[in-house]
Amino acid sequence: MSKEPLILKDLEPFGVGGRRLCFEYPGDPGKCVKVLRTDPHRTVQFRARTRWKMAVRRPYDNNEDERRQIDKLFSRHGESVKKHFPRHYGFIQTDLGRGLVLDLIRDFDSEISMSLREWITRGKSLDEVREAFQEFRDFLIDKCIFTRAILDHNLVVFRPSEGQYRIVMIDGLGDSTLIPVALMRQKWAEKRIVRKTTEAWRRMQALLERGGISQDALENSSWGHGIRYNKAINERVKGE
Repeated sequence: MSKEPLILKDLEPFGVGGRRLCFEYPGDPGKCVKVLRTDPHRTVQFRARTRWKMAVRRPYDNNEDERRQIDKLFSRHGESVKKHFPRHYGFIQTDLGRGLVLDLIRDFDSEISMSLREWITRGKSLDEVREAFQEFRDFLIDKCIFTRAILDHNLVVFRPSEGQYRIVMIDGLGDSTLIPVALMRQKWAEKRIVRKTTEAWRRMQALLERGGISQDALENSSWGHGIRYNKAINERVKGE
């Protein structure tokens, strides 16, 4: 990769999270770049889990954490995890700061895959992706992969061909417990994964019943709610 910073500031992010912006990698449609937000409306999370660290709090770096979690995943399970998780390609310097380069999940028609939250908000059927979600759950169980809360905006519906679906997790990796007790027993691990995926499916059903994310939320939030190219959010972030 070039030593010159990658120019992103004039591009439209396709995704805006609470702490990061996601851009298509210029010239490479199969990759994306995630950079940390610096605007005043970003969500700032500090690492200060113990009392002695309170005096030297430092902002939590989502990119570095994601890099570590992906490395662990591929180190433990090899190339099989590419089916449900993106690979990263290290860091690159951009005009918006250091960026993490990752696979960009695109459908068979070259469109960026929709998050499950956008899928629901656009009125698409959850029944269409039920089998794909169950396959994702079974994969987590088989590989004993732990995640944080499984949230609909962190899961995308990848369509490898017309009428075929696969769930890919693009954020939320890592075990949320201080001591991963579930690693000690396969049955405990399975119960925990089943509980988390069941809770996730119920939340998605509830979102579907509410008609998806409201227009007010889409226009007035500080993040993009997992909706691709959310114009109102993009303009607010770029305006700051």
